[in-house]
Amino acid sequence: MAIIATGQISIVDLSDGKSLSCYITSNLPKVQVSDPNPGGGLNPDWTASPSLVLTPVVFANQTALPLGSAGLSVTWKRKEGAGTEAALASGETASGGVLTIVQNKLVGVPSGLLTYLCYVTYTDPETNIPVNIVSDITFSLIQTALHAQSVWISGEQLFKYNAEGAVSPAQIALTAHAANVSIARWQYRNASGEWTDYPTTSDNTAINGATLNVKPTHSVFVGDGATLRVLTSNADVTDVFSIYKVRDGQDGTLGASAPMAFLSNENLSFAANANGQVAATTRVCNVVAYQGTSKVTPAVGEITGAPAGMSISKGAAADNEIPITLSISANATLGGAGPQQGELLVPITSPVNTTLKIAWSKINTGATGQTGAAGADAIVFSLFAPDGTVFVNGEGSLVIEAAAYKGAVEISSGATYAWAQYASGEWQALSGQTGSSLTVAGSMISGVGTFRCSMAYGGKTYTDTLTLTDKSDNYQANIESSGGDVFKNAVGTSTLLCRLFQNGQEVDAAGEEHTYTWYRRDKNGDALDEGAAFATGKSIQIDGDDVDGKTTFICEVS
Repeated sequence: MAIIATGQISIVDLSDGKSLSCYITSNLPKVQVSDPNPGGGLNPDWTASPSLVLTPVVFANQTALPLGSAGLSVTWKRKEGAGTEAALASGETASGGVLTIVQNKLVGVPSGLLTYLCYVTYTDPETNIPVNIVSDITFSLIQTALHAQSVWISGEQLFKYNAEGAVSPAQIALTAHAANVSIARWQYRNASGEWTDYPTTSDNTAINGATLNVKPTHSVFVGDGATLRVLTSNADVTDVFSIYKVRDGQDGTLGASAPMAFLSNENLSFAANANGQVAATTRVCNVVAYQGTSKVTPAVGEITGAPAGMSISKGAAADNEIPITLSISANATLGGAGPQQGELLVPITSPVNTTLKIAWSKINTGATGQTGAAGADAIVFSLFAPDGTVFVNGEGSLVIEAAAYKGAVEISSGATYAWAQYASGEWQALSGQTGSSLTVAGSMISGVGTFRCSMAYGGKTYTDTLTLTDKSDNYQANIESSGGDVFKNAVGTSTLLCRLFQNGQEVDAAGEEHTYTWYRRDKNGDALDEGAAFATGKSIQIDGDDVDGKTTFICEVS
């Protein structure tokens, strides 16, 4: 038989002194995500509209007390992590019992956990006895992982002079390709070996852009070579590039064309995760050689200096260039979990005897952020009702939504959901409800209805509950207590009578048309009597042994 109405009454033993109940509603989710990458930010942003608004919902003996009621006072405090309670800070304002937060307060909390505590005092005008209760709500900050960061330079590397001294090209444009970093500035290495900011001229009015124009007349060459580098917003993420001047020898017996060899990229960096591990990848740089202004194929010896996890191979010549491939095996640390660097020695035997060097570095730029004490991969699961938790006159419907995050990423797949409603002293599954949201019609509850969502994800189950209230119903069950709702020192007796009304008129006064089943919950809202019925009948007798501090008696009418 369907339940048509539910009534409840709380009997309080004043030796424990509690007869209030309070919960806090939030207009925003209890999880805030921080993205430290370029273009990221905070979601939701408490400084935007709407700001974070916390509203206490207070009941005295299950009767709602509107904020501002006579005898009702509300004060707020805050607590960071497991620290001590403190007064509200700037950007946190309480007015009329409602707390508004207009700053992103979680950012400054080391633990990533911020709790707001609502202290409620109600003085009953009939008894003049003050009763206190405290309720709290906790918000957590999740930080996303920092994306891998890199930069590399592309462009020509040679200014070619013929025997008459004419140069080609007249200008070389270098381009810095940046990933998840911004360009800070360009520099060159002077004759003393020191890095110096590239001079600003009409060719480069600024040196913090992605493009740099280099001319052979710029005062950045040491002899016939210029070594350049680009700096980024991350001091550890840079790239080095070299440009050379090559000249034809004089005709006849006056001279021979000068030989030279160089690398297409002298500086290679590899991004690693928080454990110092590099994903499987390959990088290629070419050995380039010239005899005067004529490009020739170089002879390359055995390359040495590779760390564990890095292998090196030489390829066949293409366009007179010898490709050198650096292969990194999956999860290689290249010598250790921390940042690493080194040099590869590349011996050249033709057209010139020299040793070139490839500088490599490993940068741990993929460290995972924190989510308070749980870490970035913690599963956070909670229920909230974006349109509120109170029905009016049993009309319409309310939506309960499940918010789930793994680290900073909202869980949108791979999870299954099961919903249940608390009725008849136990959780009853809602058939067919397997989505991440539940639409509750006003007809589904009588007075108070509690719903539970269980999310199965990654081999584990996560659960949260939410209570909806119907302040009016076609059937209204009112509980009357002949001995009042207060026992003193566990002494007292009372007859609890469930009176049933429909459209304002009492029905079933004799208790013969409907079934009346009674349940109990303790002061924490947990079911007593192992979920079984405490008693049946339109009226029941209770005494001090049935009340421990605060006991709520619920009568379901069916």
